[in-house]
Amino acid sequence: MSGRALSIRLARMVLVGGIATLLYAGLSLAGTTIAGLPIVLASPLSYGLASLWSYAGHRWLTFGDRQPAPRAALRFCCLTIAGYAAAAAIPAIVGGLFEGPPWLSILSVCIGIPAVNYVVLSRHIFSEGPPGSRHRVGHTG
Repeated sequence: MSGRALSIRLARMVLVGGIATLLYAGLSLAGTTIAGLPIVLASPLSYGLASLWSYAGHRWLTFGDRQPAPRAALRFCCLTIAGYAAAAAIPAIVGGLFEGPPWLSILSVCIGIPAVNYVVLSRHIFSEGPPGSRHRVGHTG
């Protein structure tokens, strides 16, 4: 991938991920401040809702994946489950164990998960292969 293509992909990743992160943070804050939910419930619920935008945005905008979705969708679901677990565990650790404020839990999720997601998304979910090989049955390449 050329330097220009990589820059464009990173800009799109930041845009899509930034929107997903803002959705997560906004929903988490609304859940804790307006709805009165505990952060350990608001955080994973918000993460799950934001992940819907994240999948669609990364699939079509960041990585331009126009192929049938089963492989990418399954892998994205696995990544989302891991992120969901982290979105539940981080507030339990930061807020519960260390008695930190909800905003610190939200900030920790907003920084840690996107960094891991970029690596996993680009290498294992929407990875590029030779043209036409991305979804061929039996391709080992």
